[in-house]
Amino acid sequence: MFAWPLVSVILFAKLPVEKAAIWSLVGGWLLLPSATMVDAPLIPSLDKFTIPAITTFLLCWLKGPQSPPPPRSLLIYLIACGLFVSPLLSTLNNSYELQIGGRSLPGFYPLDGVKLAFHNAIMLAPFFVGMRFMASDDARALLLKSLPAAGLFYSIPMLFEIRMSPQLHRWVYGFFPHSFAQQYRDGGFRPVVFLSHGLEVAIFATMAVIGATILMRGKWQIFRTPALWIAAYLAAVQLLCKSLGATVYAIVAAPIVMFTGPRTWMRTATAIILIVCAYPMLRTFDIIPVHRVTEMAKSISADRSSSFKARVNNEDILLAKANEKPFFGWGTWGRNRIYEGGEDISVTDGAWIIQYGMYGWLGYLCYFGLFAAAVFRGRGAVRGSVNRNSIAVAGLSLLVAINLLDLLPNASLLPFTYLAAGAVASAERVRERPRAKRQKLNGSQPALAQ
Repeated sequence: MFAWPLVSVILFAKLPVEKAAIWSLVGGWLLLPSATMVDAPLIPSLDKFTIPAITTFLLCWLKGPQSPPPPRSLLIYLIACGLFVSPLLSTLNNSYELQIGGRSLPGFYPLDGVKLAFHNAIMLAPFFVGMRFMASDDARALLLKSLPAAGLFYSIPMLFEIRMSPQLHRWVYGFFPHSFAQQYRDGGFRPVVFLSHGLEVAIFATMAVIGATILMRGKWQIFRTPALWIAAYLAAVQLLCKSLGATVYAIVAAPIVMFTGPRTWMRTATAIILIVCAYPMLRTFDIIPVHRVTEMAKSISADRSSSFKARVNNEDILLAKANEKPFFGWGTWGRNRIYEGGEDISVTDGAWIIQYGMYGWLGYLCYFGLFAAAVFRGRGAVRGSVNRNSIAVAGLSLLVAINLLDLLPNASLLPFTYLAAGAVASAERVRERPRAKRQKLNGSQPALAQ
């Protein structure tokens, strides 16, 4: 992990800033070890996400952008500030120990809040890299192409592990990041490669399939190959990942992309993100029919239905506890979890219940609201005629929405999603900036124009 900054420096020395930023972030996430971090006191933990994020952010600003800056969004900056301060506010009513069945849970003290506040700031770095350095039409198209391209390269070790079992992480880094038994499904193995779980690989494969389908609608090529063939190949690989949820996303999203236009993609993305933002309230008032879905799942698989039912019941009790402190949450150290006789009986799978339980409505709305604000800001770029830019903006928005939707059952937010959301947030630049002003700005910065 600590050698990755050197890799990033080489990328930025050899490639344009947009390509270097994409592969520095996405490459680190795909190749560095999972479940590994340096967690020193008072500083944010350093892992496969934070190290590439810090390095990429600094190198981007050192090298400089190649496009004029987009207009600043006060709303996005306010949401980012809210996400930064939410851990600090969570300490206000959690700076005391919890005694549960003879077990003592540490208090969530101000120093803990400061550490997590700076961790949130690092999380935001890829978003602002996308908003500033992916602010051109060409950069957004490049970002859209990068996802299926990464899927093509990653499919080789994925297919190896599907046949030989998930071993690469153990062979390269000496350990396996998660339960090996969970990677066996339906008589075969899920690939893991260097990610944390087979489900994370599956949602990555799904997004790569949908990205290739979007490129197919734009009649673009990947490595001089029609996107249709790439999409078909990646779809086959995705099916072999043996994840029902991720497969359903692909089955639903692919026809939307193939048979509708960018405006519909954007409306679909907006609807999904609004549901995700309101999800704790929808679950609290039983508006989302998760219990009825459990009964319907029995017709597909009794095992999957039982697993889904256990997850729903677990979320119900976690949600009830989170609603005891709805504004700023319980903080960390397991204070948001459920204990029985001093034993932890809860399982926090979905990112939504983790975020809501720890930081309450403020942290939750700032976390998911950042992506919502980005997509709403990019809607103007899709209102005109269908062109290269509208396809890229709407396609990236749909990919962001699908990853956020997957955060309801799972907790895998891809670095690509931060980049894509930032790129979408900058999509209003061409519409809002008068042409004469753009020409004047480009003329005053010849080095950047080159």
